[in-house]
Amino acid sequence: MSEPATPATSTPPPPQANAAVAAVASAARWFWWIAGLSLVNTVLVQTGNDMNFVVGLGITAGADALFAGTKVIGFIVDAVAIVFFVLMGLQAQRGKLWAFYVGIGVYTLDALIYAAIQDWMPVAFHALIIYFIVRGAMLLRAMKRATA
Repeated sequence: MSEPATPATSTPPPPQANAAVAAVASAARWFWWIAGLSLVNTVLVQTGNDMNFVVGLGITAGADALFAGTKVIGFIVDAVAIVFFVLMGLQAQRGKLWAFYVGIGVYTLDALIYAAIQDWMPVAFHALIIYFIVRGAMLLRAMKRATA
């Protein structure tokens, strides 16, 4: 009877690498938070409630206000925006740097909607979230360079 093969041992990644991977994943999840809270805002508006989350999207708030008489159109615009951020989160979780860049660009444009109407609290929250997402994108870019 032969000895069972011993599994090949590999050295575990350094703790800094684990922390960087966790930070990238955390940054990618911000896209899902944006989508989720925007969905809650959409449901609140569609049910006649005036409360909303500051982290939500300006495009969904604008669509809900613009299409208040024809809620179906507003809901379609909301759904497209929410699905977009869900997909960006999914691709960012998979380590796709382009998803971080596209998501950051669109979310920055969304912040400009609030800036145009001088609603500064959502602009401040957008800026904070953009900071966290950019930090994650920079870590991912550094990790990709280190492995190349």
